[in-house]
Amino acid sequence: MSKMATKLVALLMALIMVLGMVPAMAEETAAAEAATAYIMYANADWSAQYWYDGNEYAGVTPATVDVTAAGDYTVGLTFENPSNGLAFMALGLKNGEKLFPKHYLKINAIRVNGADIAYDKGYTSSDDQIETRMNIYNEWVSELPADARSFDGNVEDANWIIVDKAAFEGVTSVEIDFSLLEKGIDTAYIMFADATWERQYWLDGNEYGGVTVKNATITGAGDYSVGLDFTTTEYGKAAGIAFAALGIKKGENTFPGMMIKINDIRINGESVEVQKGYTSSDDQIETRMNIYNEWVPEVPTDATVRSWDGTTEGASAIIVAKEAFAEVKTIDIDFTLVPVTDTAYIMFADSAWAVQYWLDGNEYAGVTATNATVEGPGTYTVGLNFETPATGVAFAALGIKTGEKTFGGHLINIKEVKINGEAVEVAKGYTSSDDQIETRMNIYNEWVTELPTDLSVRSWDGTTEGAAPIIIAKEAFAEVKSIEITFDYIYGEPAVAEGPVPMTEDEIAAAKAADYNAYFGFQTENYIFRNTWDDASYGKDVEDGLYFGRMTGWDADNNAVDYGGTYTDAAVTANGTYTVSLTCGDMAYGPDTFFRMLYVSTDIPSAAVEQGVVTLSDITVKFGEGKTQAGSYVNTSGDYARIALIDEYDSKAPTDLAYTMPAAGETITISFTVSGLAD
Repeated sequence: MSKMATKLVALLMALIMVLGMVPAMAEETAAAEAATAYIMYANADWSAQYWYDGNEYAGVTPATVDVTAAGDYTVGLTFENPSNGLAFMALGLKNGEKLFPKHYLKINAIRVNGADIAYDKGYTSSDDQIETRMNIYNEWVSELPADARSFDGNVEDANWIIVDKAAFEGVTSVEIDFSLLEKGIDTAYIMFADATWERQYWLDGNEYGGVTVKNATITGAGDYSVGLDFTTTEYGKAAGIAFAALGIKKGENTFPGMMIKINDIRINGESVEVQKGYTSSDDQIETRMNIYNEWVPEVPTDATVRSWDGTTEGASAIIVAKEAFAEVKTIDIDFTLVPVTDTAYIMFADSAWAVQYWLDGNEYAGVTATNATVEGPGTYTVGLNFETPATGVAFAALGIKTGEKTFGGHLINIKEVKINGEAVEVAKGYTSSDDQIETRMNIYNEWVTELPTDLSVRSWDGTTEGAAPIIIAKEAFAEVKSIEITFDYIYGEPAVAEGPVPMTEDEIAAAKAADYNAYFGFQTENYIFRNTWDDASYGKDVEDGLYFGRMTGWDADNNAVDYGGTYTDAAVTANGTYTVSLTCGDMAYGPDTFFRMLYVSTDIPSAAVEQGVVTLSDITVKFGEGKTQAGSYVNTSGDYARIALIDEYDSKAPTDLAYTMPAAGETITISFTVSGLAD
């Protein structure tokens, strides 16, 4: 084998080693309680390396440092034999994203063999959202990653190669002095263009005709003021308005998730009326609140849109009337940058559903909750105490109330669960969401028989392999006086759905020619139910349709109860209007007063509905002798299309149906029209 080939093999093996060790490193950091700073290093032929992965590297002595708070630190490496050249180098902070989320690394000096060498500006980022790093020499990066951030608020001049590798010949020692900074720096300003577009300001490095600017240096949550003065321009004022907004230049990176709350807007020194606005970003980099933007007819729905009061209802892209800008000499804005927060808690129901807690505004007698205010990545503890011990368990989960919106994509890693003060064995769980609003990790959930496949399902260690919805044995809940859960909340990015794969001509023809079925489905307040036809635990093929053929509920001991009922399902064999129904039996719906779900479960492929091959329309529902009400929502998130009239687990489902629970012998009827099938 040639010398060059030997080097290439060594390089490939080293890369495999680095990539292959990520899960093990992630597991190690999850258990660690301190962040350790060190130098990742490989010389030109990979003969001298260091990775802080528990392995010994002959002839290399590291000088690592435990990082306990923001401050100044030094790390280093010494080599028994001089090291030549450089293949890779980075400053690493093991466990940094967890213990110091969104902090910044700032290099103050790099020394080779005791002498300072020149270096350019780098950026802070993370490959696995657990370990923080700053690349010093990394030829495998070709563009800035999405999570790149800089202490000065600007990554445009940052790079992944910040040293000249020529300085790394005959290396006996390398040292790095660096700072871990808690806060970044950014700039807030007013974007403005008057009606003529002659008086403008955009903080883009250009001069704008003598406009006097009062920008604000942003260092975190707090109160700030910005302004523009047009009296110093040639015209002495701005005339009318084309566009205005409050901007934070790199806010989505420097202060991710934070929200703008405008406290006062003054034009020519006088306060003007301000309507409700919203925080958003057009480019996922700059944070803004529109003040006057006629190009946005309604509030956008992308993931960056948010409001400091928890809802964008009533918000607008025009929050100051056009008339207020008739003649603008000065404009000043006072605002607050508000950090995003959420609430973590334990969802719980004992085996008889007599002892419960759901953080839903209701009082639960004899239950004291210790919830946690979640401010982003970090370690939190939540708990429940029961005045009268809870017996057994029907359901338990750790929830982040609106986590999919406040911290979309973030990950839960349960570190410890104590029941009655004693730690219990915890298996691997997974982070998910039933309604794309609340984030959760199931602790004990018998209703989930296999891992869901929707985009919300994720794991802190990068794989859901081996994860389950029951992670604590039922026996541990025999008598529960208290539960305490300590968990890590780890930074993560929301998954982005791939576009549907277009159906082929043959698939379209088959979908149009097939015969289908439609089945009535529902779930009530206390879980009397008929699940979808394909449900793995209670569908039509389970135990010869035992549960599917009746209304099924539960007794105090969590045993299935036959509530009777008569279903009328539909065989869909051609285009036309079809009806499904449920006439309840003598037990009616027991004491239940509302539906959690009401739907039609079909075996029509979701892809056929999504791509317009088959259409479900003219949806109506009638409760007993009540009025006929219209619906329109078809859920295609699973393999098969489902007409949803009520679904508290799906934020897209309608919420405006009026009804009373049918009595014994009364019928609920759902009708719909199918079109697109072959004649």
